[in-house]
Amino acid sequence: MKIILRREPRQPDHRCTLGLLFVGDLSLVTIERPWVPTPKGKGGTKGISCVPLGTYRLERHNSDAHPMTWALVNHELDVAHWEGQDPDPHVRTTVLIHAANWASELRGCIAPGTRTATSAQGYMVQESRKAMELLRKAVPWTDEHTLEITE
Repeated sequence: MKIILRREPRQPDHRCTLGLLFVGDLSLVTIERPWVPTPKGKGGTKGISCVPLGTYRLERHNSDAHPMTWALVNHELDVAHWEGQDPDPHVRTTVLIHAANWASELRGCIAPGTRTATSAQGYMVQESRKAMELLRKAVPWTDEHTLEITE
């Protein structure tokens, strides 16, 4: 299944990246960290940047902190699922799609929501856990999906 994430223009406060996620008839909003390039590697700065535009294979990820989520993988863009899959120390790893409300709660991952809002902390997505449940219903939990990130 092909999933599309269309990022919106940069927000005035530069603290986040907002987007729209399309899966068949389902559309959700997303929040990510802003883009922070690194002079070494193509994947952006680990832990504080969203990943670059491109097409990613989605691999199942299951951990106590993030059960039944997906990890983004594109070795050409220096993004791998697990640390140690690539010998380059600048490769980004464990970039997931998981529930969160603010970009500050993310370390380079993508959080879906049902709508965006603003708070004292800036932009946020609301009902992220509900959005993850909707995503899980729309997308079978397999390794057979791609995520295309565009602007």
